Amino acid sequence: MNKIEIIANKKKESRDIVKTIIDFGVTEDQKIDIIYFLSMTMTDNNRMKEICNFIKKYKTEVGEEDKKEKNDKKIIIT
Repeated sequence: MNKIEIIANKKKESRDIVKTIIDFGVTEDQKIDIIYFLSMTMTDNNRMKEICNFIKKYKTEVGEEDKKEKNDKKIIIT
């Protein structure tokens, strides 16, 4: 097997993994979480930081929606 075939097989494995995750039935927020958690396992520290920092803006933290709702309901008396 030559180098191109090895790379092609690895890419196919990656697509198969993604298909399995999608077939499992995940929400958009779960997809973001999966991307984030996978990026946290990267051994290249620079890549890991860059991907994590990018994806953080799309992550929803636990309780974040509750905080937003509470802030929207606050009444300011002046």
